[in-house]
Amino acid sequence: MKSVKTLCMSIVICLSALTVSLSADAQKSDSYKNAALENIATRTSVRSYLHKPVEAAQIEQLLRAGMAAPTAVNRQPWHFVVVTDRVQLAALAKANPHAGMLMKAPLAIVVCGDMKKALDGEAREFWVQDCSAATENILLAANALGLGAVWTGTYPDRKRCDAVTAVLNLPDHLIPLNTIVIGYPDKENTPKDKWKPENISYNTYGGKQPEPEVRPIQETDFVEFDYTQSPNLNPFTWFKGSGLLLASGDVRRHNAMTIGWGAMGNIWKHDIGTITVYVAPARYTYEFMERYQYFTVMVFDEDRKDVLEYMGTHSGRDGDKAAALGLHVAYTEHGAPYYLEAREVYECEIMYRGPFDQRGFEEIPRKRYENFPAGVHHEYIGKIVSARRR
Repeated sequence: MKSVKTLCMSIVICLSALTVSLSADAQKSDSYKNAALENIATRTSVRSYLHKPVEAAQIEQLLRAGMAAPTAVNRQPWHFVVVTDRVQLAALAKANPHAGMLMKAPLAIVVCGDMKKALDGEAREFWVQDCSAATENILLAANALGLGAVWTGTYPDRKRCDAVTAVLNLPDHLIPLNTIVIGYPDKENTPKDKWKPENISYNTYGGKQPEPEVRPIQETDFVEFDYTQSPNLNPFTWFKGSGLLLASGDVRRHNAMTIGWGAMGNIWKHDIGTITVYVAPARYTYEFMERYQYFTVMVFDEDRKDVLEYMGTHSGRDGDKAAALGLHVAYTEHGAPYYLEAREVYECEIMYRGPFDQRGFEEIPRKRYENFPAGVHHEYIGKIVSARRR
């Protein structure tokens, strides 16, 4: 029995560790995605370099990146000639009129197509695409390593091909596609913005970008989250600005109103969070807050200020405010209403309800209620039973 308990405990520990690992891996994955896109966006052609050699380990990383490129039928029809010798670099500079920077560069990689590995027949020319993909990989790897590089073309110019072949003593089955010139940049190089929407068609030539399909929001779009760890929940600012939306009721009828006052924190127990809201007796929502045990507080995106403005200036007694705004109502497991268009929803169970005792009013509340037709607010302290985010 002891060994079984030990095994179970080990499994629990392993699963917990796996959960933490998966969460960390997910964050790393997002980081890698962003880094990859940043690398693509910042790559630029570099043509002047420092008098500093490229380390052997980095050269291998560049070659590994090249060989990781996609290739038709996995033929890998490439061969890479690494050139670091100054005499050879100068000779390559003379062989290619567009590679004059080789006179000062510390490194060149000549990407060649290996016709012994190329496909047969009409598919033979796929070697150009495969070796071009390998070239782009090397250029991106160079940028990621802090190096500068530039693609100088050779193929299909016959004179350039013959000249490079002679310098490198290439056999007949190798065709030089290009020479990648590489080194440490001697100055900062700003990438060009090549984004041009006019170079894009959708579905057919000249076709415009289709309007995005609007998928109806669903209850399954909301996920539970730990509000105690949310950096956005500052109790001193949460109720400011355009306010929040308070809703109460059930599937038969409910109402919502904008609120700009409230409190968030703890009371009576330290292990539960609370939201305190205030509703005046003249408000239609007051009837629901007095009758039902649960209420919701909703946060909307900035572009839905219309919801908060309308809910704060119209009464539910005069009509269905949610329908007027095109909002879709859903219900928590306790039956409290909320709107699917909200960004965050906090469901609360009322622990205390009651009016303010006016005998305790000092100057600020006393002046507030001197000419306040809606009546003295009632206080509702709700225990947060769930927090969900879309």
